Amino acid sequence: MPLTARLHGHGTLDVTLEGLGAGMAWEAVYRVRPRPGLTCTDCGLPMHAKVSGHGGRFFAHDRRSTNCAAADETEEHRSLKRALAAAVRQAGHQAQLEAIADHGGWRADVLVTAPGGGLTALEAQLSSAAVDDVLERTRRYKDDDVGVVWFTHRAARWLSQVPAARLYRPAGPDGPWNRLHPLVSRFSVVACSEVCDPSPFWHGLFHAGWDHGEAREVPQFVADVLHGRLVPRTLTTALGTRYDGWAAPEDVRAADEYAASTQTTPPTPA
Repeated sequence: MPLTARLHGHGTLDVTLEGLGAGMAWEAVYRVRPRPGLTCTDCGLPMHAKVSGHGGRFFAHDRRSTNCAAADETEEHRSLKRALAAAVRQAGHQAQLEAIADHGGWRADVLVTAPGGGLTALEAQLSSAAVDDVLERTRRYKDDDVGVVWFTHRAARWLSQVPAARLYRPAGPDGPWNRLHPLVSRFSVVACSEVCDPSPFWHGLFHAGWDHGEAREVPQFVADVLHGRLVPRTLTTALGTRYDGWAAPEDVRAADEYAASTQTTPPTPA
């Protein structure tokens, strides 16, 4: 009875007996004779079980495919998608890998479905990408009312253009992807007299601002974003909206309220 390699929920290619749906152990498909008839459900081409140099298990096409979306993926990219999907499920949401819009306008690395039905795409962008391309793909999600968060290990130019998080690259190509660069900030207002002794005459009554970003583990960050405990910080400049990390909604409100309270009222014309 033929076997089919298919994308499973956690991002690896699972193997099941067609018709019966019975799960197969890795030992039943890896380096066995006669060789199981594995095929890719995305393109239908033959596949085989492999183990990476770091011990990661995955499936590869027998021959390079030019019409399969999964064919050009590196194990590093797959491992990041698995890490993101695992974090999503740990947060109590549903995760679907390589989800395609009904109209074909976008294909999400990990599509998150919240208990209430809201959708968020998590994009693992490990290869170089132009700013315009990332902005266009973000716009397509927005047009369909789908939130999006981009993940990369690169110091990419587009990090300040879209909701994004920068990761520390793991030692091996198959992960684990655990840590993020410091990206979460907190807003505080402190009386000058509490931090300055003596208080210089040119200082105001208060010191207000954002502290340095704090680091997060990937599962914690994903859970905080999906549950609304973190939102992207935005700054409005003459060049448009710029993203500057993440913060708690109450800190964003506090910063906006403080900025509004310190605006000087223009004098009334005589």
